[in-house]
Amino acid sequence: MTLKGGDSMPIAVIYVALIIEGDKTYAQVPTKVKPEVKRQLEILGHSDLAE
Repeated sequence: MTLKGGDSMPIAVIYVALIIEGDKTYAQVPTKVKPEVKRQLEILGHSDLAE
């Protein structure tokens, strides 16, 4: 799930917000964006949600 040009950051930001709100889990994140989602969760202090 990447946007034109291969940039997965916008999609990752959406998943991060959904995970923090409890609407999605890290397991539900598409494989292609998991590394970026995990990185962003760790930066935000939510590394526990990236398991």
